Amino acid sequence: MRTSFTSAEARKLWRETMRRYELMVHEKLILRGACVSLDRIALLEEALKGADLTARGSMGQDVAHPLLAELRAQQAAFDRAVKQLDLPEEGETVGRAARSRSVSARDAANARWNM
Repeated sequence: MRTSFTSAEARKLWRETMRRYELMVHEKLILRGACVSLDRIALLEEALKGADLTARGSMGQDVAHPLLAELRAQQAAFDRAVKQLDLPEEGETVGRAARSRSVSARDAANARWNM
């Protein structure tokens, strides 16, 4: 799967996750979505640097800057993707997506031979 992430955080997440875990194709797509969200978060945060957090609404009232809603949406999308991947915390061995092929193969062999 070809990737070209722009933020350092997204590149690191992709690189470290792919190095550490054997992911199935659909899990790689979920990880890619998480990395795309990180790229968008970085772009939105950059755009908001130094900007007022409020803007003028259609009736002249103060409203939240329009990019804040998109930033929240991208953060929520990232959180959902990470939760869906179910990767373990450092040092843990639980999590569906975090199982290496060797662990899965061992478990399959044990189940087959009733071990």
